[in-house]
Amino acid sequence: MTGGNKSNPSRRDFLAITSMGAASLAAAGLSGSAHAQEGKPQGESKEADSSPSKQLELLFLGTGAANWPRKYPFKDKKHSRAEVRAMSSILVNGKVLIDCGPTVLDVMKCYEVNPAGITDILLTHTHSDHLHSGNIMTIANSRDAGLGPLKFWGDPEALKKVPDSDRIEKRPVEVGKSFQVHGLEMTGLAANHHVHGSKEQCLIYLIEGAKRRALYATDTAWLPTSTWLHIKNKKLDAIIWDATVGEGKGDSRVFSHNDLAMIRHMNQSLVKGKALKPDAKIILTHIADRLHPPHDVLEKKLLPEGLIPAYEGMSVVLG
Repeated sequence: MTGGNKSNPSRRDFLAITSMGAASLAAAGLSGSAHAQEGKPQGESKEADSSPSKQLELLFLGTGAANWPRKYPFKDKKHSRAEVRAMSSILVNGKVLIDCGPTVLDVMKCYEVNPAGITDILLTHTHSDHLHSGNIMTIANSRDAGLGPLKFWGDPEALKKVPDSDRIEKRPVEVGKSFQVHGLEMTGLAANHHVHGSKEQCLIYLIEGAKRRALYATDTAWLPTSTWLHIKNKKLDAIIWDATVGEGKGDSRVFSHNDLAMIRHMNQSLVKGKALKPDAKIILTHIADRLHPPHDVLEKKLLPEGLIPAYEGMSVVLG
């Protein structure tokens, strides 16, 4: 898993590769009024089939922390896998985007993801590497008007920073209360993170299908007690950890982001507490530039201990 990208497979190629086996990995190159909606209670996104999803497909559209460039290379530029990382973002089952930062449309172009197919965006918090108003509007405006507005989910205070448009329907997320999106049960849980000058509660998301569960846990440091209590009986099939700080010691960012020692400790505790299956996929994202070695070195170091550093275009299927 260390070679450079000589070509970028299409979106269909990713689906074909990753449909083989449960929790498989695909390596890129290898094969209404917004104002009125803010107070609307949580409900179901009804645009598509809401029957329970039997599998989860997680497509990584960004795996970097905020200190990477705000422009992602296009596919005609030769670069090794994760030589340049995009701002952290993930696409669930081809429809649901978690975080929409400044690089997400660039990565979609690289991996042939049509933004018009996105029906819902879930927001973790309003730091600028996770929220980009221009890209949000581009996605909202790319959709057929007959499908209705783009659903945008987030903490009520955070939603105030989302563009007001009749193409966007803002839906507040209440911590610990689940909501339905395309056959998936989503739950916003408290993150150990902070946005200066904002009263918002930063969120991580529990994603539950009919058979599989995953926790998308960036940006956060140690899980708050309330979040642990919510997931402790869930038997997660995968967890995607914030891994900003790497092996760093004495770095003050550990108060709002994880280092690898913290992740190892939490993994052991979650397995012992039966919140995390022993064979669960442990995936790392929000990887900071200069706080980690190059991606191929990182893989060689971490894969033997069951830690998977994510990269742009990586698809994981849990089914």
